[in-house]
Amino acid sequence: MKKFFLRSFEREQGLDEAARDLRAGQNRDDVLERAVRTLELDPSDDSLGFGGYPNLFGDMELDASFMDGDSRNCGAVIGMTNFLPIRVARRLMAQQVHTVLSGQGAELFARESGLQTEPTLSAHQREKWQREIKPLLDARGSKPLMEIVGQLPPPQNRNLDTTVMIASDGAGLSGAASTSGWPYKHPGRVGDTPIIGAGLYVDSLYGGCCCTHTGEMAIRTGAARHVVAKMAQGKSPGEAVQAAIEDVSRLRSGILRTFVIHAVDTDGNAHVAAFNASAPIYYQYWNEDLARPERREAAMIELPSPALSAPASS
Repeated sequence: MKKFFLRSFEREQGLDEAARDLRAGQNRDDVLERAVRTLELDPSDDSLGFGGYPNLFGDMELDASFMDGDSRNCGAVIGMTNFLPIRVARRLMAQQVHTVLSGQGAELFARESGLQTEPTLSAHQREKWQREIKPLLDARGSKPLMEIVGQLPPPQNRNLDTTVMIASDGAGLSGAASTSGWPYKHPGRVGDTPIIGAGLYVDSLYGGCCCTHTGEMAIRTGAARHVVAKMAQGKSPGEAVQAAIEDVSRLRSGILRTFVIHAVDTDGNAHVAAFNASAPIYYQYWNEDLARPERREAAMIELPSPALSAPASS
């Protein structure tokens, strides 16, 4: 098994360090946590962590997951307000009692794990919410919140990309994911990032898969687990992704927007496909034969299902 990583994110922060550390023999979970947390701390990134979009009420609700492909132990946290979540998800994976915690329970676990609260909503995003969203709430009257969410246009210049990363240290696979989710989402909304088998799944015997953009589609089809199961049957990453495409194409209602599947087998062979994307989708890839990480473009596939007029989401 080669050392490698695949990250579903166009930005390069932390990747040279991740390649260096994997090449030097560092633990893959340590490498993943550092690489994802680097993005969580970046105030210029609006799809996760400190720079991410809050929910419709202006409150931050952050989700994350972590999975070890050797044991298939996993940890996922949902709706965190006072902690950047990737460190919490990893610690939950390590204790091997519960696999998913949400809200106040997740934050209690974080405190009892020795983590300190930290800022999770940037001043820039707070001001933007006050300027663009609060007036809509003040004027909504009896209009349901879900109706407001469905009518909001996608934020301009948003990357619309959860951060998900799969890494091999030459002995096995792990995966990690973090997101702030749908911009100005309905309070309590949960996407695919913390749903193991939907947005992330890794198995050191066969490979790993992660999904980004419209999380509702990944949840409805169990996309990440579907792809890894196909690789377990002997399919290549490309064939496994194609099988997931065919499954997703059967959806005929709901939010059917941009959806991206990233797959990699245990030899580091990767395939990434983007459906219904209006612009190119890029990801990052490295293995020990490469001098440094490469920015690669996903295959563009037009999903045959009709798309509805709602914003894409992580």
